[in-house]
Amino acid sequence: MPAQADDGAGVTPAMRTEIDPDRLPQAIADLYRIKEGESLAVLMHMGGQLGLWTALAGAAPCTSGELADAAGLQERWLREWLHALAAAELVQHDRGRFALTPEAEALLADPDHPSYMPGVFGPPVSVDEIEQTVAGFRTGLGMTWEEHGEGACHMQTAMNAAKYRAYLIPEVVAALDGAAERLSRGGTIIDVGCGGGVAAGVLAAGFPEAAVIGIDPSARAIDRARADADHSGLHNLAYEQGTFDDLDRLPDADLLVTLDVLHDLPRPDRAVAAARRNLSAEGWWLVADIKSRGGLEANRKIPLLAYMYSTSLLYCLSSSLSEPGGAGLGALGLDPDRLEEMTAKAGFGRFTRHDFDFDPVNWYYEIRR
Repeated sequence: MPAQADDGAGVTPAMRTEIDPDRLPQAIADLYRIKEGESLAVLMHMGGQLGLWTALAGAAPCTSGELADAAGLQERWLREWLHALAAAELVQHDRGRFALTPEAEALLADPDHPSYMPGVFGPPVSVDEIEQTVAGFRTGLGMTWEEHGEGACHMQTAMNAAKYRAYLIPEVVAALDGAAERLSRGGTIIDVGCGGGVAAGVLAAGFPEAAVIGIDPSARAIDRARADADHSGLHNLAYEQGTFDDLDRLPDADLLVTLDVLHDLPRPDRAVAAARRNLSAEGWWLVADIKSRGGLEANRKIPLLAYMYSTSLLYCLSSSLSEPGGAGLGALGLDPDRLEEMTAKAGFGRFTRHDFDFDPVNWYYEIRR
């Protein structure tokens, strides 16, 4: 499946060729807003590193000095950090005292909230990653997730952890016709591209009679997953380093799970074919992928579209071009029509798309023989 050009087909207004003096100030402000997001993301990462979300939630409302005492940090640095977060309206300020907004507290300081997301603000992209990405523009070759390093592994693991813990079994698996009942009696679950093992751990805990296997090409991710599994004491959970190519040596899966993976693969067509061979006769293949509509103009309705495309270039597209001749799908390259066509070509006969209110980013596909 060679990389395909996206012509961005759609109805668009005529392109302007002259500077509009009335628009120029806004264009300048927009560029600084982009830079503002970059700086704030670094401060958000620092907040997680320093334990400030928990400290602020526990001490609020507090002065910068009181927070410094609670966190064991220097007041003057904390004061500037608080001012920046207050300017971004993540922190409330009243007469020298600070507190997270209720929403920010849920998202950044409450691990039990289903939208808990401080892990999104992992370490900023390194100079080395930028240089390798720049090289990709010239060579055509990208980076695997493993090559991005520990920070990317942490971000990838943390990004959807709270969501999967809250919703994967009671909402998603429950919507797969008969799957929850079948798995409660036993069977085999294989999570391909398991990353740090969050979803596999949730499935192992929720279906203790089933054998759960997580596989991922990243040695770093598998080490992390195994450490968490040892800590959890789940005896029906195991991890192996591998890819879709390794499914043929594993037991047939009653539930095959592929969450935010297919668009990252250099050879997604081969992965789909491997999934077809591995799935048991009455099994389910659960695929989660981005709510892409196709080309650029069709995707305009997607919230945070610029974030989607830019993150794709740094990670998803890079991964999908990490081998010569890679498919180059990127984060928004696997729309429902393309996936359905790929599964039909591989011999799957049933294809159902699920849309859940809890997840504005992904569709969930139920694919069966």
